[in-house]
Amino acid sequence: MREEPLAERYAQALLAASQEGKVTDRVAQDLLLLRQIQEELPEFVPFLAHPRIDPAQKEEVLLSMDAALHPYTRNLLRLLVRRGRAGLLPSLISAYFKAWEGVGGPVHIVVRSARPLSPEARAKLQARLEELLKRAVALEEEVAPELLAGVELVIGGKRVDASLRGRLARLRQVLGG
Repeated sequence: MREEPLAERYAQALLAASQEGKVTDRVAQDLLLLRQIQEELPEFVPFLAHPRIDPAQKEEVLLSMDAALHPYTRNLLRLLVRRGRAGLLPSLISAYFKAWEGVGGPVHIVVRSARPLSPEARAKLQARLEELLKRAVALEEEVAPELLAGVELVIGGKRVDASLRGRLARLRQVLGG
């Protein structure tokens, strides 16, 4: 079975459980934390997915995260590890937000900027996006120094580039460079 449909099935099951338990926001926070861990420690998912690493070692790592994760998220991680499907985690996280958005949850938007946004700038951006989209918005921040200045938004898989790097690239294209 291909990974995407399987990740979507796990995401749908997690969403259904979190809706029933009225903890969709908390599970979403957990998934954002896992995405952040994955970005800061690129070996995290490969470690959990590696077939030759002792499952007891993987369980030990997951146990160290117990206090930080809701039981639904924690149990899903354990299930993925036990079934040898931890490699699905990145796709599953994206599928969860897409599914949640599809049932009226907030629009998940990734905001990439050269430097971390100030709380005021983040609040202003979120308010403006909610006004434009006429829906609640969940912002996920990524710091991308290569943007130089400005922001890049990823909404529903589409990129809106308002960065200095993007403007310079468009100018270069117009000038034939």
